Amino acid sequence: MRVFIGCLLGFIAGAVVSYFALMVGYSVYVDLFKVHDQDGGGAMAMGLIIGPLVALICGIVAAIVCGVRLAQ
Repeated sequence: MRVFIGCLLGFIAGAVVSYFALMVGYSVYVDLFKVHDQDGGGAMAMGLIIGPLVALICGIVAAIVCGVRLAQ
């Protein structure tokens, strides 16, 4: 049960932190390179498609790492 809860918390933390970091990084990138997203399609794709996909992958990796460390 301890490993399951650790994996679950690791997944949630990994997903939230990676999504936040990705969106902050995207905002900094757009600001530094003066990208003009006229209709907002790039920001919508980043926030609704790319961001959640990356957060899911990072959450899975974080859950695996936490599970392995707690199982030892």
